[in-house]
Amino acid sequence: MRGRGDDERMTSATAGGWWQRVRPAAQPGTEEADHFAPDGLDAYASALQAALPLLFAFMIAFLAQIFLDGDTGWHLGAGKWIVAHGAVPTTDPFSHTMPGKAWTAHEWLAEVVMVGAHSLRGWGGLAALFALSYATTFWLLSREAFRHLPARWAITAVGLAAGILFPFALARPHVLAWTLLAAWTVILLRAREQRSAPPVAAALLMVVWANLHASYMFGFGLAGLFALESLIENPRDHRLLGRWAAFGFAALAAAVFVTPFSASDFLYPFQVSGMKSLSVIREWRRSTPDIDFLFYICLAGLAVLLVRRWRSIPPLRLLLLIGLSAMAIAHARHQMLFAIVGLLVVLPYLNPAAGRIDVPRARWFWPAVALLIAVRFAVPYQFKEHSSYPLSLLAKVPAEIRRQPVYNEYSQGGPLVMLGIRPYVDGRADMYGDDFTFRQRAINRGDIVKFREDVKRYGIRWAVLEYDDGLLPKLRSEPGWRLFAEDKNASVFVRTN
Repeated sequence: MRGRGDDERMTSATAGGWWQRVRPAAQPGTEEADHFAPDGLDAYASALQAALPLLFAFMIAFLAQIFLDGDTGWHLGAGKWIVAHGAVPTTDPFSHTMPGKAWTAHEWLAEVVMVGAHSLRGWGGLAALFALSYATTFWLLSREAFRHLPARWAITAVGLAAGILFPFALARPHVLAWTLLAAWTVILLRAREQRSAPPVAAALLMVVWANLHASYMFGFGLAGLFALESLIENPRDHRLLGRWAAFGFAALAAAVFVTPFSASDFLYPFQVSGMKSLSVIREWRRSTPDIDFLFYICLAGLAVLLVRRWRSIPPLRLLLLIGLSAMAIAHARHQMLFAIVGLLVVLPYLNPAAGRIDVPRARWFWPAVALLIAVRFAVPYQFKEHSSYPLSLLAKVPAEIRRQPVYNEYSQGGPLVMLGIRPYVDGRADMYGDDFTFRQRAINRGDIVKFREDVKRYGIRWAVLEYDDGLLPKLRSEPGWRLFAEDKNASVFVRTN
């Protein structure tokens, strides 16, 4: 950071005077001098604002491997079931270990959308869907960043958010929910910025969000926080309070009455967050500096900002930022909330004295996104098999064996569901419960005694294991089992007795 004096006027002049048109000049030696200075990139702010999300969408569509998670498979299987039956399941229709057990298919809408994209163009159609979601999410983030920061700092802020989000960029419903989370947060912040309440029509986002992903509960928390902030700021403005109340009730009605779930399912996200077995699921692990280095860099930067500017940040927003940080440290998956909501909330305080920038919108952005999606549909997608998706290996298993009960590794359950095979376990740990999830983990690590018990209990006739499963060497020497087929990703065993 540097002062804004003659250097700033020179930079503004070389940028065609654009900066001076959108920001008032700061006086050297004042508090306003202690913030980001503009640079020559500001002349291209409109193009850069659109280019960033387009670049990230291109990476998702053509470069990134978004099919690394087995959960994609069971989401596709659930979507096919919903389309075929014209209903949302309330009990398990997939596994051979938990048939008929109560199950909340809280992501049913995302699953229908995913299976629709997959039916159009296979894996390429799915990649196009998530590229579109990514483009929209980062268009929202980029637009807000360029409203508050000079171009180079806006690029840095959005780039850091992208760096945190990319490890979570998988073909799963939570990525589709990012777009709604970003849009919802922007609507709330714009309302507070204008000393108003969100339009009641904006509550319709909850109709989609509550049927798409359980993160909608966090949306209610955000709305409540900003409504309380507005009430504290304007305690006697009953008309404003009424508008916030109308917005809140409309959103609540959308989430409760425009979903296929009962009132008890409304508490589903809280029930899941209390499961003990979350500790063995990778995305629910604790964030650590060695794995989540970029997150901790951003966390340190946020800490410095809060120490320097805590007096200028409203107390509730200060608590929100601290809460987001604590959540992201406790569970890695909450880094997504930290990156999206944290960025949007903190932007006005990164450069507080400068006001907002009126960056013209690039009209070519959405046509460019449409072209990107069209190219992704046109170019065949080269799916890369791995240990969670040994599709070629599974294709070798005869139909009469595939119809028999199977033992499988946790992440392979989704692909089995997708192929119409009833798994031993899949990614729905919320339905299987803590005891079963811990048991499966012990077996997978090589507990042959528990494996024998479950073979007898469930009538298991074959098994598919990943290349590094602890059970694999045990099963090679287990009487009554033989290796049927294997490749570099997985092995298939069948019973011989």
